[in-house]
Amino acid sequence: LLIGVLAIFLKKPVKKADIEPSVSLIIVAYNEEDVIREKIENSLDLDYPKDKLEIIVASDGSTDRTNEIVAEYSSQGVLLNALTPNGGPTSAQNRTVPIAKGDILVFSDANVMYRPEAIRKLVRSFNDPKVGGVSGELHFIPSGEDPSERNETAYWSYETFLKHKESALSSMTGSSGAMYALRRGLYTPLDEASIGDFAQPLKVASQGWRVVYEPEAVSTEKLESITARG
Repeated sequence: LLIGVLAIFLKKPVKKADIEPSVSLIIVAYNEEDVIREKIENSLDLDYPKDKLEIIVASDGSTDRTNEIVAEYSSQGVLLNALTPNGGPTSAQNRTVPIAKGDILVFSDANVMYRPEAIRKLVRSFNDPKVGGVSGELHFIPSGEDPSERNETAYWSYETFLKHKESALSSMTGSSGAMYALRRGLYTPLDEASIGDFAQPLKVASQGWRVVYEPEAVSTEKLESITARG
């Protein structure tokens, strides 16, 4: 309640504009043969200039057909960074950022799908010279088969409310691993045990930059994929 009230009176608007910086979309994947083709097709269909969108799949020691499937899209410009051994998502990001060429880095999970305009909506906040990071919005798609999904959705609604109000006041204290973006020069290599979507925004904010929330940059994830992963 307090942060909601403060956000009304102390709101700091973001100076957004429809800009088109070069973007590297980094998709971290570990044994994602069931969803990686859908994710790549989804990424190729994004409404963003093809010559300004680099798609990289950081395959973190995958032992299934993930690498083979990604390689099928090399002729369409999709890059495979086949990493060994498996080091976890933060390690995969650390080892992939150095080969990325975009001015803006966008990080995504493999099982999360973006709406066509998501990247456009996400990067427009970087028009503000005080913004160093942007987090998008995640919508869950319920399966309707697991009663615990209602609890998951309720919790996420609460967390989304907090992110929105933190952003309005100044800066978020964490992002969503489904979709978050950083200015390339602000990426900090982290210990592989760190949670990147929490630690990176804190690193950016500690340098005096804002990390803001963009509710119109929407991604979707099936709740069944979350409950299945425990």
